[in-house]
Amino acid sequence: MLAALCVSEPRRRWMSFRSRPPVVKSELVTAGSGRYLKITADKGRKGQLDWAGVRKAAGRETSRLLIPRGIIPPSGSRIAAFKGVELSRQLMALAAAELLKTVAVNPRLVKIAVYDPRGIMPDLPLRFIPYASDVRVITNRFDRYKAQQYTAMQQFGAVLTVTDDPTETGGSLLLIAPEGFSLSDNIPVPRGWTMTADSRMAHKKGVIYGYLPKVPHSLLSSTPLGCDAVQFLAGLYELSSVREIAVKPPEFLQTGGHTITLKDAAWRLAGLDIGISV
Repeated sequence: MLAALCVSEPRRRWMSFRSRPPVVKSELVTAGSGRYLKITADKGRKGQLDWAGVRKAAGRETSRLLIPRGIIPPSGSRIAAFKGVELSRQLMALAAAELLKTVAVNPRLVKIAVYDPRGIMPDLPLRFIPYASDVRVITNRFDRYKAQQYTAMQQFGAVLTVTDDPTETGGSLLLIAPEGFSLSDNIPVPRGWTMTADSRMAHKKGVIYGYLPKVPHSLLSSTPLGCDAVQFLAGLYELSSVREIAVKPPEFLQTGGHTITLKDAAWRLAGLDIGISV
């Protein structure tokens, strides 16, 4: 279950000459179809938190606690911030398939490449076979894709090419790299977009790295004070099983410091100029 830290200022007691230790309390809060543990910690007189109390309240979630921006646990506290990836990867997959569906290019003209050296998303290529005649996987884990190659042939009569040669990504309309890549990997630039769940690629040209899901305002407004809303949703999805967050393709995508609609990204694939340098 997701655990989130909230920091509050203690009420001032002007008539008290005695300092009291900062208070830590916790409660279960409903969010969408799930719940999360809300830990509220009061600041002490000098702004300190009772980190031992926070760690005790967090329990098993100590190493993946959602922490407000600007709050840094002390070294040695054994408390670490939550950094979710599952939601971003799922939204990336949904966005890529929706882009291809929206563009509606003749599949015979479409090549899709999946760069997945560790084989972390073996089912990803099967999403693209209805939209592309050439789907290739670049990986070091051939064993992770055996079942998908069989399924591609049995269900679609298609060949899913699996190789460890990075140059096989050349000429692809979309390059999907869940964990990103570096310059040393010698990955050819695709004709269209590179899509990743690795925010460290945010500075690269032509890369979609952020995915903003369609969620009810009531869910978004329940973000704990000071916490990042996207990470809050990621935590609900990954740790509290609020799966409805990733039922639909994301409404907005992030690229080159801009936020664009999924339709804008599709126009780019179709060769239309939307006024953004990609």
